[in-house]
Amino acid sequence: MPRCAQSVYEVFEHQKSDLLRDLLKNSADFPQVLVFLQSRKNVHEVTAMLNRAGISVESIHGTTKPELRTRAIEDLKSGTLQVVVSTNAVVQNFDLAGISKILYFEFHERDEDYLARLESTEVESLVLVTQENQNQLKKLEALVGEEIPRKTLAEFPYDTQPKYVPPVRTKGYRPNKTGSKPLQHKKPKLKNKGPRRKTGRTRKR
Repeated sequence: MPRCAQSVYEVFEHQKSDLLRDLLKNSADFPQVLVFLQSRKNVHEVTAMLNRAGISVESIHGTTKPELRTRAIEDLKSGTLQVVVSTNAVVQNFDLAGISKILYFEFHERDEDYLARLESTEVESLVLVTQENQNQLKKLEALVGEEIPRKTLAEFPYDTQPKYVPPVRTKGYRPNKTGSKPLQHKKPKLKNKGPRRKTGRTRKR
């Protein structure tokens, strides 16, 4: 069984960034937080969002120099930084003692890795869970052997339904409003109509 606390925040996908920002700005329970994401692109996007919100934050990922990774983690432990946003793999060998919380902005890929970190550290783990993650959450709870506590942030304006996202249309796309068949389904016109019929007319000379 995991020896440290874990909990989840259920939220729609389009509100995850807002919830993370408000957790870090409006809650005194988040003094030093390590935020995990799965890709370098997402790390940069979340770091930029937190910077705009006035939160002291640094990012590390696979192409970050080892000495800069170490400095960021040490600054987080000392309180110089409030947040370090990171991909999961780059901190595998770091001692995380002194960090208050690990927050999984995206649901982890492997339950085994998540539970191994949970069992080997005193750091509380929080996971942002969307509708798409519900089956993954059920599998994790089955491994843990109990329901993971749900948390909410007071006064956060949780939406009651997901945001509609229109389908992405590629450049040059035109909707077929005429009801005609697409070109690939139309029968080709025959160019060779056979021999011409004789009409009895003679060609003028």
